[in-house]
Amino acid sequence: MPTDPLRARTAANRRRALALVGVSSVPLGLAIGLLAWWASGWPYGVGGFVAGTVALALIMWGAAEPLARRALDGRRADAFRQARLLNLVEGLCATIGVRQPEVRVREETTLNAAVCGRRRRSAMLVVTQGLVDQLDRLELEGVLAQLLTRIRCYDMLPATVTVATLGIGATLLSPPEPVTAMDRAAVSFTRYPPALVSALGKIEAKGSEVRGASRATAQLWFAEPGGSTRALTPLKDRTEALREL
Repeated sequence: MPTDPLRARTAANRRRALALVGVSSVPLGLAIGLLAWWASGWPYGVGGFVAGTVALALIMWGAAEPLARRALDGRRADAFRQARLLNLVEGLCATIGVRQPEVRVREETTLNAAVCGRRRRSAMLVVTQGLVDQLDRLELEGVLAQLLTRIRCYDMLPATVTVATLGIGATLLSPPEPVTAMDRAAVSFTRYPPALVSALGKIEAKGSEVRGASRATAQLWFAEPGGSTRALTPLKDRTEALREL
């Protein structure tokens, strides 16, 4: 995937995150404004609406990353037990052009991974132990490349902010082709689409559900994590998109 589309996507994701915070904070701001208008008149109502909206937006923005990190959880990757994982992340970071994120592992046998963060320098990458154990090196490289590309393009920013909004506006503000575009970008760096296609097939066959998944956290994950809603593009559709390359 060329550099220019990635740069344009980065700018779009920053705007999308700000819009998401704005849309989510308006209802409470409106409620505060109506109360102030009822108690003291319309000038106070307008002031209450503006102040309430801004205050809630700032709270959401600040709380988003800590809440997302807590939701993903996991233990810090061990330099000996997860040497292959950490080596792949380090090499891909140099190729893709991002700082190495904090890497954590969840003790789950299903196959999935996620990224979160409001900034590249504070991004966190989480993988399940099942993903590390059941994918070969090239397949794991394909999945990690997709996640690190999401960090480079700030795709994790709107998804992280969504956690603080409890999922409000997530569908409305999600980007077009949120997952398939990153799949294509990832294989432009690894230059081996069959590895990611194979990884998607294994994930579909063995399952990608994770504990604690919800509508608010779904878009942080590489594959559909389960929970009450379906937020991501089906793995079969992603596979077909890659096979067309």
